[in-house]
Amino acid sequence: MSAKKFKRFTYLFSEESTAYKVIKKLNAEDFQKHIKKSGILSIEVYQKSPNYFVLIDTEVHLTNDEVSTILSTQLNALERIYEFEQKEIYKAKEGQLKTRIGEKKRFVWTLLLQEDETLIEEYKEVHSMGKAWPEITNNMKTVGVKDMEIYLSGTQAILIMDTKPDFNLDEVGPKWQKLPREEEWQAYVAKFQRTDPNSSIQEKWQDMRRL
Repeated sequence: MSAKKFKRFTYLFSEESTAYKVIKKLNAEDFQKHIKKSGILSIEVYQKSPNYFVLIDTEVHLTNDEVSTILSTQLNALERIYEFEQKEIYKAKEGQLKTRIGEKKRFVWTLLLQEDETLIEEYKEVHSMGKAWPEITNNMKTVGVKDMEIYLSGTQAILIMDTKPDFNLDEVGPKWQKLPREEEWQAYVAKFQRTDPNSSIQEKWQDMRRL
């Protein structure tokens, strides 16, 4: 397996969850040594009250159960419903096989979907492999997006967007919305989202603060 490959596991939980103890001990030196020896490459934590989003990248041989064992708590990896130019489908418990993309700037955003199972299934379907509108994918390339994923926990969607390092959202955002079929796409997906349909992308997707 190429050294450029790794696996990704993501989790969402609140302070009341038993898994919250992982966050509390992340800065402990002995804990850091333990996870690095065990094949965990990095752990990032993001928060938008009341939830914490945990992004864990590991060596390619690990599974969700093994990550749970390393962190001494039972974790249930989130389902990924979208990946930029996705080529393969992986089960959450297996982890998402990824390729390193070099230097980047990362954004992690979240929004709530409608509490309607039919709409949620349709939302997952329109984001599934091969279903992305080609114009939307090309628009992302045009503005400097290098990778994007969407994970789902119930009605909460979490988006991870990696861009070129000098990406400036305030400058790019208005131009992005004017690219081919972008407004049409945003109008189409608005029916799935618990947001104002007339809001900008930045207003719909709320920033999750990195801890």
